[in-house]
Amino acid sequence: MSCVRKLWRKAPSVYVNGKEVWDGGGALSGQQQTGLLLQWNSTENTDPDHTDTESPHGALADLPDVSELKKTPEMHEDIHKSLGYVSQMEAPDHQHSISDTNLPESALECLEVTYDGDPVMNESAFPNIEFQSHSDIDGMPSAFSQLDARAEAVVCEDPEVDISVSDGLAHPSADVFLGFDSDAGYEAMGSPVFDLVALLADSEQVRTPAEPGVGWHFPVGLGLSQMRYCPYVQFPDVSYYPALQDDDSIEVMWRVWEDLSETHTDVCADTAAVFDFSIMSYNILAQDLLEANPQLYTHCPEEVLLWDQRLRIILKELQIWEPDIICLQEVQEDHFLEQIYPVLTDMDYTCIYKRRTGTKTDGCAVCYHSDRFTQLSVSLLEFRRPDCELLDRDNVGIVLLLQPTAGQNEAFSPVCVANTHLLFNPGRGDVKLAQLAIVFAQIDVMIKKCRSEGRRCEVVLCGDFNALPNSPLWNLITTGQLYYHGLPAWMVSGQVDLSYKVHHRRLFAPLWPSSLGISDGCQYRTETQTAASVENRQYSAEFLCQLRYRPAACVRPADLELIPGVTDKKPDPDDMEMFNSRFGHTLRHTLNLTPAYSPVRPDAHTAVVSTLNSEGAAMVDHIFYSTHRTGSAAAEGLRLLGRLSLLSEADLWSLRGLPNETFPSDHLSLIVKLQLPAV
Repeated sequence: MSCVRKLWRKAPSVYVNGKEVWDGGGALSGQQQTGLLLQWNSTENTDPDHTDTESPHGALADLPDVSELKKTPEMHEDIHKSLGYVSQMEAPDHQHSISDTNLPESALECLEVTYDGDPVMNESAFPNIEFQSHSDIDGMPSAFSQLDARAEAVVCEDPEVDISVSDGLAHPSADVFLGFDSDAGYEAMGSPVFDLVALLADSEQVRTPAEPGVGWHFPVGLGLSQMRYCPYVQFPDVSYYPALQDDDSIEVMWRVWEDLSETHTDVCADTAAVFDFSIMSYNILAQDLLEANPQLYTHCPEEVLLWDQRLRIILKELQIWEPDIICLQEVQEDHFLEQIYPVLTDMDYTCIYKRRTGTKTDGCAVCYHSDRFTQLSVSLLEFRRPDCELLDRDNVGIVLLLQPTAGQNEAFSPVCVANTHLLFNPGRGDVKLAQLAIVFAQIDVMIKKCRSEGRRCEVVLCGDFNALPNSPLWNLITTGQLYYHGLPAWMVSGQVDLSYKVHHRRLFAPLWPSSLGISDGCQYRTETQTAASVENRQYSAEFLCQLRYRPAACVRPADLELIPGVTDKKPDPDDMEMFNSRFGHTLRHTLNLTPAYSPVRPDAHTAVVSTLNSEGAAMVDHIFYSTHRTGSAAAEGLRLLGRLSLLSEADLWSLRGLPNETFPSDHLSLIVKLQLPAV
């Protein structure tokens, strides 16, 4: 083992004014070494027991004659100080001092002083060493190996040379001995050269810039309404000790409020003639379901899954936003009655809760501010029907008719609020369509009730639909029609792709039995309609023969080619809509619903999600609202004024997924602000 490599692996301690300021840790760059030498040589010794030429390892004696060096008189003292610094770096077990040894001429010729004041290696002293350029850092270890061999040769030629001097000359820890940039060379090679600048300043703290405007600016608080300044933290290049941590954490609200009021150009000029209200849809994740499905939350720390922790954040979120109407899903019954309901009643909410049927412990809830709305009617829906084999699941829903509270001279139409949680099973789209049809049928009952009184009725549909945007179920809600004949059941919600399977459950008419009492128009049938539909399906041979001699069948329209069995009936040009009611296998509704959330974030053009767990992420929570119908008055329908933005899957994973310390459920809350015009 060469002498150079011994010192390479174990660097000695450094003392200043009798105080150990370096124990061998920390990296040292070239500029920092130069500053260290100047700082060490300019240190004023206040200890009477020590002088400028003393150290714990003995006196720093006179330096050897280095008249062979080509240098200016001003640089003579700098070189002596540099060599004195090398003597200070000797380990305690070295008994020899540089003052006890005369440097051989061959060793002194290794040093050369340039005109810019930086000593470099004299290439003529080591003819066999191939020196590297500043940019050629990769070959530097080979140069060190050659330097080790040359240093050993110097020691062998002159045994009287003190080992400390030879080690000091060969040690690559000082810029005095190598002709390359330390800042680039050592850092690129991962050299064990150490940084002493941060250690010399014992009480020096992390420095921050004097300019108050330089640093990071974080938007914080509700809707990112406030800006918080965090200055840059300047650390040394490399430090043995860990960086100082700022205990004052910065809480950044990732979700921002999107103001959409400017998108409406036909907003009433009279602000008193409108009624603005906010509504929230939130799947808060029942604790029983969380504990029954631990495989969905393997990415979460245990503390964020505790109910007490999650409840505190849920209640805080409700108190911060305090929407006028709250629609909750997966609300555990005992937690709602004992912990959530008392808090909401104290906030002046009126609450309606419906637990799922069977042995399920969770359900849906709708809460509204009693000073903003008056309840006109409520329907608690159960989707399980004993007489219908299709509807054998325990999902539920709530349909509520609310009357906005207005002044004496103001009148607003009622608002029908529906909240539901459809079946999750991705392969049973037929069940989901039947459950949704029940909700639509009950909404239609509320609308007809208002129309019988001569009033309009606006609709807001909220919930966890377990269906993706642009899926057939989503299109049924937004377009009002769905041709389902032959449609694979798994394709209805778009949650999974089961096209690889050979056999599929497909949808055929009738989608549900007539005993359910709901038509393909998602409306309850009257007794007369039910009897007529049953009678019309009885096509006996005698009945068909009667049609041959009906008057309409005997008259051929003008200019129409007669094709028996095809052109017997003249079509109505005004009744040729796609998937018209004349055609079967089509579901329809007339609610004119529009989604409040876009599946793509407008600013970044990235897909957003409303739920995330260990198995994936998707947007399955939605809020739909009724808009003005074609040909109706411009003031009719609800307007979307704003919404709380959703996040992308990448954003949520950067927060360690859902649930986390900020979002207590595996679903994000949806909050929108709507405007209701006066009648």
